[in-house]
Amino acid sequence: MVEHWSEKPGVDSSILSLAILSLAVLTLSSCVPQPGTPGASGAPQAGGASQPSAQGNAVVSSSQTAKTDPLITSTLINLFDNLNQETVTLNNTSGTPLGDIISIGTPTGFRLRNHYTHIGIPITEALSLNTSNSRIRKELKTMARWSTNYEVRSEALIILANRHNLADEPVFKEALLYFHSGVRFGALEALAVWGHPHHAIPLIKNETDPNTEGIPILNVYAAGLLARLGDPSGVPMLRSFVSNPSWVVRAMAAQYLGDYGDGSDYDRLVNRINQEQQYDFVVAEDCIAAIKLFPKKQAGQ
Repeated sequence: MVEHWSEKPGVDSSILSLAILSLAVLTLSSCVPQPGTPGASGAPQAGGASQPSAQGNAVVSSSQTAKTDPLITSTLINLFDNLNQETVTLNNTSGTPLGDIISIGTPTGFRLRNHYTHIGIPITEALSLNTSNSRIRKELKTMARWSTNYEVRSEALIILANRHNLADEPVFKEALLYFHSGVRFGALEALAVWGHPHHAIPLIKNETDPNTEGIPILNVYAAGLLARLGDPSGVPMLRSFVSNPSWVVRAMAAQYLGDYGDGSDYDRLVNRINQEQQYDFVVAEDCIAAIKLFPKKQAGQ
């Protein structure tokens, strides 16, 4: 049976709140000091007097570092509190800018689609830019643990992982036990960037345990992450997936073997090209992986 994906439409959209949020994100990024930029040290203007910030409310003195305008923080928290009231319909979008975004097939296009069809994603991103605020840190973790939107929860998990805080491990453990594959996939992706491989690898291995009821795409993705993190069990697992009944799993296994396999995997994948009779996606991934692996095969001869 051929596997396929589908999208679930939302209900309504409010362009005004999206515009407000975009303005908040832009303002937030402009008022957070960046290393190496003029004014990053919080130095006063000529004459030593404190000057109003670009937002008109915050004041920076010679002894202070520029801080985010309180209006931005309160706005973002208010948007978070009303998160479930903002949904976007994917019906009747033909001929609109939203419809054009949805039709773009590039990685940037997919990113824009998620960014402007799930309000929690830009809100989560904005919250992540100001994690020095204790309330915002709390809301970000709340999103990662309890958001009912799977895309938003996954995004929050990844942003949380990029803080590299070992204390967040229980949040990832919870997500890996969740029933929805999208949330578990997000948790695995988060573990890959968390920065604590000795803690991450045992959690990732749980998704490849043959004694548990797994989800095939999670199993092969977890094997790829193990190979990426240098665990010796990852590549042999990937090899076992190249003959999986699912064409999606076979394609993913070939892709990850191309990245993490050795010279012996070149012949393995080339031999699979003629054996794959039905799914061109798999053939394409076999070819890409073999091209990547050919230098390793030559080096081993």
